[in-house]
Amino acid sequence: MKKHQGVLALAFGLVVTGVATAQSSESLLKKLVEKGVLTEAEAGELRKEAKGVNSIRPKSWIDSITFKGDLRLRYEQKHQDWNDGAQLSRQRMRYRFRYGAIADLENDMKVGFRIASGSTDNPVSTNQSFDDAGHNDSLNIDQAYAQWGRGGFTVMGGKMPAHDKTGWMINKALIDSDYTPEGLEAHYNLKNLPIGLHGGWHSLNESSSTTDDEGLLIGQLTAGHKLNGNTDLKLGLGSYWLFNADQIKADTVGSSGVAHKDSAGNSESGNKVVSNFNPYFLDAALTYKGWARPLKFSAMYLNNPAAAASSEDTGYSLGVKYGSAKKAGEWEIGYEWRHLEQDSAWAGLTDSDFGAFGARNVAGNNGNKYYNGTNVEGSLIKGRYQLYDNVKLGFGWGITDAIKNDVSGTDKTTHRFSFDVIFSF
Repeated sequence: MKKHQGVLALAFGLVVTGVATAQSSESLLKKLVEKGVLTEAEAGELRKEAKGVNSIRPKSWIDSITFKGDLRLRYEQKHQDWNDGAQLSRQRMRYRFRYGAIADLENDMKVGFRIASGSTDNPVSTNQSFDDAGHNDSLNIDQAYAQWGRGGFTVMGGKMPAHDKTGWMINKALIDSDYTPEGLEAHYNLKNLPIGLHGGWHSLNESSSTTDDEGLLIGQLTAGHKLNGNTDLKLGLGSYWLFNADQIKADTVGSSGVAHKDSAGNSESGNKVVSNFNPYFLDAALTYKGWARPLKFSAMYLNNPAAAASSEDTGYSLGVKYGSAKKAGEWEIGYEWRHLEQDSAWAGLTDSDFGAFGARNVAGNNGNKYYNGTNVEGSLIKGRYQLYDNVKLGFGWGITDAIKNDVSGTDKTTHRFSFDVIFSF
């Protein structure tokens, strides 16, 4: 009996380890059956077991990497009245391309990267306009970071993903969702409680001519609560502080290092912004899932105690969205009202798609141009339809005005339309 068991083990080992080819392994089994060493049933069992073992291949490095990308094609138009003086209507085609990967190192660590279209002087947009005779466009490093996480605690550093991807609850009006901060962040989600603690340091500008490098410290407490089986409530309370404020004041106006050329709205004096910035912000979102499609209400309140004038320190947002476009055939439509006074927040991080003609405060400072940033209020209407699981259609309409306008002839309502086709892969 022991001899018979040894032969079975030997035969199985030879078949599994592939001492010979599949054809010779089969010949070996047949020969053992002919000699009466194995029964046909035993040979059949060995074939099944060997097939199961050989189907398990060693894990390759490629299995630890997740790739992801998207391409958005956009038609965009913005105007006040058609061809109204210096505010000529602008129509353009644009695209956004992003592609990246996350590697799981299997020791509680991950490394991620992403490349994206766009320019290097605009931290809140990766759009590329069709604006030349087919010249080749640039791809930039949009993310390059490492993170470690265990037991609800996560630390990451580098050029990190946008805030809405890492646990923060920050309205896009305050910080654009395309902004990928450079620096360090730490996140902690309490066990058995829907509470999150978030903190970070973001580098804004480093110069060899001064030791007063500029940066931003940011923190937030988030909490969630299920009111009933169909209703969820989420809250956030946070603040950020721009340190080395005097240097930031000197660098923000007309600088490509700290601010970018298309953001404006903060009060200015000469080549400096007037205010400091350490706003606090409160966010709330209520989602009801008892209907055919989810209904979501959102609100944000913002105040900057360091604003030079108390009449220019406040911002808020109120929004509603019905539906959720995630799977083929699903759709959503939403409305949001925003109000951002001049010094309620630092203009350099705000939503790149939300602005108006004449939104810059200082007379003679190119006020006839369209700027995103602060000193603007108005409506946003958005809709999306998921054509396929990996193709989405989008529509946006912004109806905005400058809150305070010191440039005559630029106080008309601005309209901005966008039509998108988004491919995910």
